[in-house]
Amino acid sequence: MFFIIVFSTFFALSSYVFIRGFQALPPFAIVKIIYSILFISGFVSFFLRMYFGDKIDERYAVPLSEVGFTFIIALVYFAIFALGFDILRILNHFFSIFPEIVTSNWTFVKQGALALSVISVMILLIVGSINFNNPVVTTYQINTEKNLPGGELKLVLVSDIHLSTSINSKHLKKYVKLINDQRGDAVFLAGDIADRDVRPLIDQKMGEELAKLSAPMGVFAITGNHEFYGGDKDEIYKILREAGINVLIDSLFISPHGFAVAGRDDLTNHRRAPLDSILKDLEREIPVILMDHQPKTLDDAVRNQIDLQFSGHTHRGQFWPGNLITEAMFDLAYGHARRGDTDFIVTSGLGLWGPKYRIGTKSEVVVIEWKQLPTSTGTTASKSTPAESSKSATAESTTTETSTSKSTGPATTATR
Repeated sequence: MFFIIVFSTFFALSSYVFIRGFQALPPFAIVKIIYSILFISGFVSFFLRMYFGDKIDERYAVPLSEVGFTFIIALVYFAIFALGFDILRILNHFFSIFPEIVTSNWTFVKQGALALSVISVMILLIVGSINFNNPVVTTYQINTEKNLPGGELKLVLVSDIHLSTSINSKHLKKYVKLINDQRGDAVFLAGDIADRDVRPLIDQKMGEELAKLSAPMGVFAITGNHEFYGGDKDEIYKILREAGINVLIDSLFISPHGFAVAGRDDLTNHRRAPLDSILKDLEREIPVILMDHQPKTLDDAVRNQIDLQFSGHTHRGQFWPGNLITEAMFDLAYGHARRGDTDFIVTSGLGLWGPKYRIGTKSEVVVIEWKQLPTSTGTTASKSTPAESSKSATAESTTTETSTSKSTGPATTATR
């Protein structure tokens, strides 16, 4: 039923954009034929890619991905332009808002609007490709009253890499270098490491590249929803473990360095273990980090006295207006928030699903500078109100964002 609804919606949207575009074209048969061929090719490429995934030869999977997923992004923005234009036409019908120069040159106006929309979509795609291919480093500074090794920890968080034939070993090599360049004490991979099928990880020997991730206090990973989709999750976990990564599935790791890491199975597993059962043998004097791919059960972390939770999954919508949807779906769709004595960080992800474009969002590696407050100051942990913490950090918080080539913007400081 879900597939039928999605397909019907997509088909209706595609039909609307195709018809409106066709009507705006110049009256030349060759132009309309080329337009029809390009549109149908994009439509078919998307569905072939979605149906076969990475189970077909890479020589076919990659071009299907590039064409099909680019078509989806373009379709969404062309639909927005067409809908906006039609709304103006309806308003003009009732209120005559267009000047006479527009109404008397309607054919020219339609073709001009089409040209403007094509140029705008091309610019958006170029900007989106640049954003995806140039990940930034986002830094948060968070304090705790609990004892930390050496008084502070530098933690590196990455989520939603989505390794596949599309985001391949070349991308992974760049990502591993960017992660290692942060020189974190520990590295956290918060799910959706693989996109769907295990075959590209095996064929491209991505395990060898993952094994190059380096952190003196360990590299930790959890499951995401995409690990469940291809039916190969156990093989994916095996590759990660053979790469020296500590995969936590409803389990707890107590570090000899004086902190604990809990990892939950993804919510796709409706029978995943309750958080309190995962933590039952834990001494609560040490700082506790929780990894939970989907940021849907924040209250659960607060009740169980988690100090710091890492999540991903949302991609921050990946491209506008998707961010508006994720912000409506999740209490915290992106960034840092605080509830009670628990700090939450949700990353927009390093890779992405489907179209390799980031429009209004960013690909990122997150660095958390976790510092122990001096006990002599008598400082108490600050507490945000639910309204403040559900969508953003405390009022004092700032964020440092550094691209791989330049630094921009403000550092997040939250007091615990």
